[in-house]
Amino acid sequence: MPNGFKTNGNKVNGRILREHDMFLEQQLTEAQQSLFFARSVREVKFLQSRITYLREQLNQVKRTNGR
Repeated sequence: MPNGFKTNGNKVNGRILREHDMFLEQQLTEAQQSLFFARSVREVKFLQSRITYLREQLNQVKRTNGR
């Protein structure tokens, strides 16, 4: 589990995991939108790398949550 969160059915942990999930989704959306406005190849490569990383993190969180 990312950031040391433990899932034990606790409402607080569930809320934290949902907030983390929403944060990753927001970051992914912002990175995808920024890709459209990239001005250099270096910036495009950075954003593509960030998008890939965020997708992997989001998938990992969803797998851990059993979604």
